Amino acid sequence: MKKLGFVLYFLVGAVLVLAAFATKEKGLKENNRTELDRVVSDYEELGDMGFKGFCPMNYKIAFSNGEKDVVVDCYGGDYKVSERAAVYEGLVGSIYKNGEEYEVVVPEYDTWINLQAFSGEQLSAVIWHESFHAYQNAYCGLADRVSTKIMCETELSEHVDHDAEMKRLYAKELEILSRLLDEEKTCNVAEIALEYIHMAEERDRLLTEEEKLSEALYEMMEGSAYYVESRVVRYENGEAVYAKNYLNSAAEYVNGNSKYYHHGMLQCMLLDELDPQWKDSYAFDKNLDEVITQCVAAER
Repeated sequence: MKKLGFVLYFLVGAVLVLAAFATKEKGLKENNRTELDRVVSDYEELGDMGFKGFCPMNYKIAFSNGEKDVVVDCYGGDYKVSERAAVYEGLVGSIYKNGEEYEVVVPEYDTWINLQAFSGEQLSAVIWHESFHAYQNAYCGLADRVSTKIMCETELSEHVDHDAEMKRLYAKELEILSRLLDEEKTCNVAEIALEYIHMAEERDRLLTEEEKLSEALYEMMEGSAYYVESRVVRYENGEAVYAKNYLNSAAEYVNGNSKYYHHGMLQCMLLDELDPQWKDSYAFDKNLDEVITQCVAAER
C-alpha cells in the first residue's frame, strides 16, 4: 500500500503482546497526554521553524494500538478525545485523510516506549514529523501536485540501490553536503553548493524521468520532515543526542528509504546557510535542488 508519511511496521511479538494489554484502558492515557503536552511546550519555544502556517496542534492526533485509535483534537488548547476502530493495522506512524482533514496516526506510548530502544526516536518527535506531513498536504497542497509518475519508495530504492554508479554518485552528494557539519566551520558554503549542484546534475543524467521526480519528491517531503524532527530532538535532548541520532551518520549511504531522509535534511541545512529566509515563501512547489540552484544564482 502506498501512502504519504513515514510508516513503521514492527512484527515484534513481545511488543504486540504489550499492545494488547494496553487496549483495556479507556480515553486518553496520562503518558499519551504527557507526549502531547511536550509537543505543545516545544511549539511555544520552536514555533513554526520558519514554515509559514505550520503548527502540529492544528491536526488531530490519533494514538493507536492497531485495534483502536484514541483521537485527540488539540486545536484551541483543550484536548477533545474520541475513540474509533483503528484506521491502520499494525503499528503505524503516518497521516490519514478523514474527509477533507488530514490527521496524524502514531502508536500509543505504551507500545512506542518499547520500540524506542530499536528506533531511537521519541514519540513526541514522531508526532512532529507526521504533523509536518499533514501540514505539507493540508496547508501546502502537496498531495494534489504529486505526479502519477512517482514510484513508491520501496520500488525506487530497490532500483537505485542495485546500480553501482547511481550509488557512488549519491554517496558523493551526501559527502559534499555533510561538509556543512564541520564543527570548525571552515567550509565555504557557496563552494559546497556549487559542487553539490554539479554532482547532482551528473547523477541526474543516469536517472529516468520517473526516478528523478520520485527522488526529488521524497527528499523534499521526507527530508524536510526529518529536518523538523531533528530540530525537535535537538531542543528536547541537547547537542550530543542530536549529533548521535541525526548528524553522525548523515553522510552514510544506506540501502532503502532512509537515505532520502538524510539527504533532504542536509539540503534544508544547506539552504539555511545560503538563505536563512528561504522557508518564508516555500510552499513545496519546487524541489529542494531547484531552490538551492536559485539561491546560488542569486549570489552570483
